[in-house]
Amino acid sequence: MRQIRPRALALSIAAALILAVGCGKQPPRAGPGVEPTPGAVGLPASGRAAIPAPPANAQITDAQVRSYVLSHRVPHAQATNMVILSTNFISSQQVRSLLHSANLGLPDEEPMCLVILSGKFVFSGPPGATSTFPIAVEVFDARTGNLLQAGGLPRPPQAVAVTP
Repeated sequence: MRQIRPRALALSIAAALILAVGCGKQPPRAGPGVEPTPGAVGLPASGRAAIPAPPANAQITDAQVRSYVLSHRVPHAQATNMVILSTNFISSQQVRSLLHSANLGLPDEEPMCLVILSGKFVFSGPPGATSTFPIAVEVFDARTGNLLQAGGLPRPPQAVAVTP
């Protein structure tokens, strides 16, 4: 019985050392990007409350969107030198196409507001890791004012004209 304990202890220590030394030498590998399955549908998007909902059958306005974006930070990011490049009132399908994102569970014709920002956007990841982007986007439901998506991009979406 006494011989088993020292062996188990020695094996445990050896395994811990092998894992510690072996894991530290391997660089992290980037996985392939995930593309949504054509026709994929997620749960209906509700987002988070942002801009107060307009009256029935109305949409949020450009002025409301700009005011909100300039007075609230991009979720999960630290931003410096932030400037609104454009606000675009387009359909859910157009947003999906421009951002290459999955279906939010909203009808293709549902009105959205895509905001494109420039600046320096630092998003935090796993402990000690960050990602920095020169472009950030926010997507609002034009009927409810809810913020549905936010994130960083290496460059502006191609099909959206940048307007001051």
